[in-house]
Amino acid sequence: MAINVVVLDMLAALARNFPAPRRLVCLGYPDMLVTEPQLAKVCGAEVAGQARFRDDSESILRWHRLGGRMERVAETSSVFQAMGIEADFVDIAATRGREIVLDLNQPLPAALAGQYDLVYDGGTLEHCFNVGQVMRNIAALAKTGGFILHVNPLNYYNHGFFNFNPTFYHDWYAQTGNQVVGPCYAMFGPVLEPRLVPLEPTHPFREAPARAVVVVAARKLADTPAGWPMQSKYRDNPELKS
Repeated sequence: MAINVVVLDMLAALARNFPAPRRLVCLGYPDMLVTEPQLAKVCGAEVAGQARFRDDSESILRWHRLGGRMERVAETSSVFQAMGIEADFVDIAATRGREIVLDLNQPLPAALAGQYDLVYDGGTLEHCFNVGQVMRNIAALAKTGGFILHVNPLNYYNHGFFNFNPTFYHDWYAQTGNQVVGPCYAMFGPVLEPRLVPLEPTHPFREAPARAVVVVAARKLADTPAGWPMQSKYRDNPELKS
């Protein structure tokens, strides 16, 4: 999983809704695939100047097939720190040594509930089989009034267990007393030059860019246990036959 310049810009915009220090939790530890000029443009020269860089940048760039496209990779936690964001990371294993070990297929530990202004799911949901429970956990992590940002596959086959349609997010958040903030987007193209196109939130659409991810921001408005939504297609048309 990773953060590109579009996602960093969205996280920075959402963070500005809260006074520093903001609290963020990432599902997994995302690599910061943002060039130094991009980092300075989004966050400012002061933040860019405070970023630390990873000793294993070469291997990370090779893994992401970015060798020769970037010189080095900023340490994600240091970028957030410079932005006035206190970041935690949860994962099924402590591969970076600083993660909170957590199986999101299971109910969230009570101690983590309502602790975060921002929740970033940058490509974890699709790898968890118990999707409904994961969505409940994501909602539970956020404070009331907090924001959630999802970046999950739209048509990225066999990347994980699932691909997700915009209606999945629209119906989940709307029917649990919460709210999708802004359009749903398909993000596609080279990781250092990502592009966005808006997606119809609940109605069918015929085409989407190949190997795209869906980008959705939502806000938690209700601190109540989430039920299971009905797809808008059927909720709005209860006599629909096909």
